[in-house]
Amino acid sequence: MMTIELSVSPGALPPERRTELAERILHALTTGESAPPQVLDRARELTHVLIHTPETWVTGGPGPATAPRYLVRVTVPGSWSNTDGFGSHVIGAITDAIAATESDPGRLRRDPHCLVQIIGLRDGGVGTLGHATSATEITRMITQDYRPEEDRRPVPDGHTIDPVCGMTVEWATAQFTLRHDGVDYAFCAPGCRKVFVAEHAAAQPG
Repeated sequence: MMTIELSVSPGALPPERRTELAERILHALTTGESAPPQVLDRARELTHVLIHTPETWVTGGPGPATAPRYLVRVTVPGSWSNTDGFGSHVIGAITDAIAATESDPGRLRRDPHCLVQIIGLRDGGVGTLGHATSATEITRMITQDYRPEEDRRPVPDGHTIDPVCGMTVEWATAQFTLRHDGVDYAFCAPGCRKVFVAEHAAAQPG
């Protein structure tokens, strides 16, 4: 569950290009080579990209009319924002998606004219379906259509499939692992591991 709010300086982006850029950002953040399509579809349904143009924009350096500025606020569950590599991935993906719409795509890697802020919400500080939704519940919503027993994709040597989301995980670099009923599992993120633990704990006879 992610909200991306992009503020664009006046005159930087014609109205007809806003939807194109929003789609570009959406897919940049919800596309993964090893993620199954049903998980990506759910992730997109829970991701929102909004584009605004403030009436007033004051900053230093070249004027926004000649050097457009972009301010992006990404709001996610706090546990996502604290995951190693999350910030680098999101900031890079958004910057490159915006840069691809400019006449000089390299400008935003040279000049600090695209600022991306990641805001992590405390657990329970975001919700849908009329109630507060924990990060674990959000992960469950995104992955609810994935069935590991139906996944027939080949797995590269030295890798395994995250049983919750279907991402390919390399054993040598896996940070989140678990042994259950004599079987070793690896997960792409702590959220997937929590969902696995919760679901298997609930299945145990009480």
